[in-house]
Amino acid sequence: MKTYEKIEITRHDWLQPEQLKTILLVILSSLAVGVIPIVYSVSMSQPVDYSPIRVTNAQ
Repeated sequence: MKTYEKIEITRHDWLQPEQLKTILLVILSSLAVGVIPIVYSVSMSQPVDYSPIRVTNAQ
C-alpha cells in the first residue's frame, strides 16, 4: 500500500490542493491588479457631482 500511495502522489502531483490554491491566488491577484487601474481611471474621469452637498446647504 505504501508504494501504491507513493506512485499515486507522484502521478497526481500537479493536482494537489495547495498548488490549485496558489494558481487561483495568482489568477485572482492578476485580475485584481488589472481591474483596479481601470476602475480608478473610470471613477476619476467622471466629474464629481456635488449636488447633494448643495441641496443640504440650501436647506
